[in-house]
Amino acid sequence: MNEQHYRTTVITGAGGGIGRGIVESFLTSGDRVIAVDASETALADLEATLDPQQDGSILTMCCDVTEPQDWKRIAEAVEASPAAQAVLVNNAGISPKRDGQKIPGDEIPFDEWNAVMAVNLTGPFLGIQALAPHMKSTRFGRIINMSSLAGRDGGRLGGVHYAATKTGLLGITRSFARELAPFGITVNAIAPGRIGVGMVSSVSDEVNQNYLTRIPVGRLGYASDVAQAVQYLAAPGNGFVTGITVDVNGGSYMG
Repeated sequence: MNEQHYRTTVITGAGGGIGRGIVESFLTSGDRVIAVDASETALADLEATLDPQQDGSILTMCCDVTEPQDWKRIAEAVEASPAAQAVLVNNAGISPKRDGQKIPGDEIPFDEWNAVMAVNLTGPFLGIQALAPHMKSTRFGRIINMSSLAGRDGGRLGGVHYAATKTGLLGITRSFARELAPFGITVNAIAPGRIGVGMVSSVSDEVNQNYLTRIPVGRLGYASDVAQAVQYLAAPGNGFVTGITVDVNGGSYMG
């Protein structure tokens, strides 16, 4: 195992398509992964598939990222880990649809608006608050927030609530990047375009095929495309890159 990369990495939304790809990449780089998801079934499958020897490389935690008490549990697990340096990947997110279609902004129910705000925006905020004290104490931290192309261009397939949270997450990223930089902590964001796992299944194949015409490289993204960007931002030696957004979209947005 490469000691240079032996850290404790917290990944939320770990049971989903992109989350799973990120978990796999950190296991490959030799990190100890704390996989967080709201689905016990998804976590059990993750552990059985990626940690069949149960050697402790994965710790699964069924948590609600909108609950401060659950984040307290996660922070305690990080503190107890033998790998002191920590990485946080705020990947959990939701994008509700109606019959596979984008919900018009003036028709979004208030409860649904609040739910999307809580998971997509408050969750990452709570996560950073929970783990920042530990990162400050070790003088090292890598925080990666999963935004979206919708946070760059307003979104075509996600609702107003989704686009608003992903845009707001960029503000959280920049603000925390400025505040935490003196402690050796970087905070960055990734804005994936259309990735062929996870949320992509919430719309029809026809919608996804039509979307291909907007992607210059001519394909949907892979989970590994996003994971590689996460690894770049999480690299131990990458302490001079902070407050930025990395676009992973096959050229469909060039900002």
